Amino acid sequence: MALRDLQPQEFSYRFPDKVFGHVPGAHSGTALGSGDRFAGFADLFDYPDPRRLDIRASIRSQAADITQQQQRWLVKRYQQRASITLWLLADVSKSMSVASVNHERLARLAHMIAHSAIGLGDRFAMAAFDAQWRQDLTIMPTTQRSMPTLAAEKLLAAQAPEAPGAGGLFHASDLINSKRAMVFLASDFCYDLELLERSLRKLSHYTVIPIVWRHDDVDHFPSHAGWAETRDAETGQRHSVWMRPGIKKRWQQQMDDHFNRLSACFLRYRIRPLYVDGDITPQQLTEYFHGMRKA
Repeated sequence: MALRDLQPQEFSYRFPDKVFGHVPGAHSGTALGSGDRFAGFADLFDYPDPRRLDIRASIRSQAADITQQQQRWLVKRYQQRASITLWLLADVSKSMSVASVNHERLARLAHMIAHSAIGLGDRFAMAAFDAQWRQDLTIMPTTQRSMPTLAAEKLLAAQAPEAPGAGGLFHASDLINSKRAMVFLASDFCYDLELLERSLRKLSHYTVIPIVWRHDDVDHFPSHAGWAETRDAETGQRHSVWMRPGIKKRWQQQMDDHFNRLSACFLRYRIRPLYVDGDITPQQLTEYFHGMRKA
C-alpha cells in the first residue's frame, strides 16, 4: 500500500464524561470560560465581564429581592469546552502482521484516528508494542497536521519483531499520562489474557476502545482428511499436520473459547470491544461511539 492511496477519513466521537482542562476543544468541560453551555449567573464585581451583562436577569433579581439596597448587576457564565488526547496502542507482533496484512490495516486506522482527532482540535499520540515496547513507533501527543501521514508511514515501515509475543503492551501503557484520554487498543488479542488484565487495570482511568481483529485461518484448512502445512504466526515454525474434520473442529472451538474469555474480560471492566474482520471504516467507529452515548 502506498501512502498516496490513503484518503483522509474521519469519524464522529465525543468523550463520555466532562473534561477538566483549560485548553479549548470540542468536549464538555468543567472549567468556566468562553464556552457555549450556560452555567448560571454571577455578580459583575466577581466576574468583571461587561460583554455578558444580562439586564433582564439583573432587573428580575432586584424585583424579587426588595431587601437589596443597591442594584446588583448579573453576568452570564458558561462552561468552556475542552480537548482530550486520542491514543493508539498498536499491536505490531508477528501474528498481527497476518491479521493486519503487513500492518496496512493498522496504518489506515492510525491515519483515520489522527485525522479525526486533530481535525476536532484534540491531540493524537501513538505507542506500539510486540514482545517489547517499540520506541521507534512512538508518537507523543501532538496536533501537527502532518501527523496522520507520519503515523501511517511509521507503521508501514515497521521492522519485524525480534521475538514472539505481545509483552510490550504492559510497558507501552505506561506512556499514557494524559489526564483525559481515549485509548484505541488495536490487536488480534491472540496472547495470554492475564497480560491483558494487568494492562486494563493500568488503563482503568481512561476510556478504552478495544479493536479486535479476528483471524479466519481455521476456515482456510481443508475439511477433508489430508496433510496440511501450518505455520505459527508468532514463532514462524512450520508443522505438517494430518488434518481431519475433528482437528479443525477442535481448533475452531479453542479459538471460540479464547474469544469468549476475551469478551468476559472486557465485560468485567465495563468495556465494549469492536470486532472487525477486515478494514475498519469510519462508519463502524461512528456507530460504536453512537452506541456508547446510548448506553
